[in-house]
Amino acid sequence: MRIAVLEDDPDQQAFIAACLAPDGHRLTGMERAVDLRRWIQLESFDLLILDWFLPDATGLEVLEHLRHGQSWMQPVLFITARHQPGDVVMALEAGADDFLHKPLKPDELRARVKALGRRLVQPPAGSVLELGRYRLCRSRREVTVDGCPVQLTEREYQLVNLFLSHPGQLLSRAFLMELVWGLSGDVQTRTLDTHISRLRRKLGLDGSQGLRLRSIYQYGYRLEEVGGSAPELGVVAPAGTGAR
Repeated sequence: MRIAVLEDDPDQQAFIAACLAPDGHRLTGMERAVDLRRWIQLESFDLLILDWFLPDATGLEVLEHLRHGQSWMQPVLFITARHQPGDVVMALEAGADDFLHKPLKPDELRARVKALGRRLVQPPAGSVLELGRYRLCRSRREVTVDGCPVQLTEREYQLVNLFLSHPGQLLSRAFLMELVWGLSGDVQTRTLDTHISRLRRKLGLDGSQGLRLRSIYQYGYRLEEVGGSAPELGVVAPAGTGAR
């Protein structure tokens, strides 16, 4: 399975990875809630292992956002060093699927993960995006044009995923740099422009296939349908910038 591990202790992350290594899972470790918010827009995960205490949020707050803000349906395994009465009830009522106390026991962790894997929700319809001649399948991380797959690098795939997920919306440079590269939006680099140029060439996003990836001077990019007025659906910028 593709497993996200939100745990701020690097040693604990390494221990979890070592415990689950015999089963061949692919783990992505994160230390802050903001990292998870970025990753779930770029990657599909089958399971989340979530710690109770994090530097920028509590595990309960993260879980509440996932279940109600993101409609995230995949299993969540809560882990914590807390041993307060009612902790398990609080976590399960917040939307956790299972709960383990630290220190974690390798065999029990593996067994719980396997059990949750058997309860996986099938990929929702939203895992496939279609717009005109373009089709993006998140579960296979594949983009096709008129049914023909296009070879993309990981960054290129992440970018086109964002554009197809927000058609008609102006995506700021800061938003794209933060989500795809994890960099502050004020970093001066031509990397984004280079990747956009490659996407236009590889996917025909110059209008020839019905979609145009348009540059908005000094701000960002917008994916527009050719032959119609571009819908003004707002601006997507990093949280806290005040952009509208």
